[in-house]
Amino acid sequence: MTTPSPRLETIDRRGPPAIIAATKMRDRLLVTSTGIQACALAVILALGGSFSAGFARSDEPLKIATEPFLPPTGPYAVGTHEYLWVDQRRPDPFMKDTKIRRHLIVRVWYPAQAVPGAAKAPYIRDLDEFAEKSDYRAFGNVKTNAVTDAPLAKSKAPFPVLVYQPGGGTQRFISTFETEELASHGYVVVAADHPGFSETARFPDGVAFKADQHVAPPQKGDFRDDVDKNWAWLNDEVFPTWTADASYTLDKIEELNKTSGQIFYKQLDLSRMGMFGWSFGGATSVEMSIDDPRVKAVIDQDGQLFGEARKKATSRPLMMMHHGGEDKADKPEQEAVLKELIAQTEAWDRGLIEHSTGDRYEVTIAKTQHGNFSDFMLAIPQNPAELDARRAHAIVIAYTLAFFDKYLRGQDSDLLKGPSAKYPEVTFSKK
Repeated sequence: MTTPSPRLETIDRRGPPAIIAATKMRDRLLVTSTGIQACALAVILALGGSFSAGFARSDEPLKIATEPFLPPTGPYAVGTHEYLWVDQRRPDPFMKDTKIRRHLIVRVWYPAQAVPGAAKAPYIRDLDEFAEKSDYRAFGNVKTNAVTDAPLAKSKAPFPVLVYQPGGGTQRFISTFETEELASHGYVVVAADHPGFSETARFPDGVAFKADQHVAPPQKGDFRDDVDKNWAWLNDEVFPTWTADASYTLDKIEELNKTSGQIFYKQLDLSRMGMFGWSFGGATSVEMSIDDPRVKAVIDQDGQLFGEARKKATSRPLMMMHHGGEDKADKPEQEAVLKELIAQTEAWDRGLIEHSTGDRYEVTIAKTQHGNFSDFMLAIPQNPAELDARRAHAIVIAYTLAFFDKYLRGQDSDLLKGPSAKYPEVTFSKK
């Protein structure tokens, strides 16, 4: 299996990296989040790579299309709503002030009734959520296909639920290309941020956020040692909070379903609930499929494994998606270590796939990089050596939808039976 280009270029071209200053190997992400001033490595951290090779830094403002998302293809219109959920049981682990409870900003996409002439929902609901120098402010004029608070679609049966976990250092809406499409096909999709490993600086209730503990260890310049220490930080100090957030999100979804007077009352089929995520969020999703019986099927979109998934199996149907571009270190002297690190992450993957007991699939998309599983690739120039960003998105959507349709709705798909002539870019395997 080939591996992707290691470079994920920051979208911040005016100063220190904000969304991602990253280097990437097969399935893994290195992210710098200004919210915690942290480098979250997956395999490479000291390489100082960039979000897209050849996307040079300059003082020129980033140009982003106002309506970058293709219209969803499903039978439903798409509605959207945001919540602020505060877990009163937990202080925020990234803040020394124990009076501040754990805050999660949550976005929901859902099948909706069409509202002719309604305004399209903004990609960024409140610019004040982010610091003044955050790159997300450049997305302030971007519109989506969803309509804020549109009426829920009428249905004889409640809708299946998907919980999306964003990549480390990113936000709940970072795969809108995919979440809107899934909602148009009849899924209620719920995504929560994970403050402390995202760019959130202020919550809707006015509470300011800045991590002042459990931050990433400083880089010392020894490539192998820096990676090892950052992996340990991610696994031991960050990952448990993400899985706790995911569990709390499932609790709140159950609460929505039984709370009268709001849009989702008795409209969610909690017996048909799946989870999927990108990068660190993919690892979170796999872990939840092991730990929480409410998760019935899981997809890891290009995420290095953390937690118990490195040595335990899941009994749930599992799909592992990988980017297929080649990974190379920026410095020749780092190549040998990089190969060892990639081999380790691949061994964790193999162990999970070999020992899990549900149906298992692997999907590798040729000529793609880690960012192709997110909206980021719609905001940077297309690299002619890589797969077109929209084509990559179409493949991600097709296999994600086929997988959840099969395991949450009982609808078979030829895509899950073997290689597809429709998607020759995909290397497919199943167990």
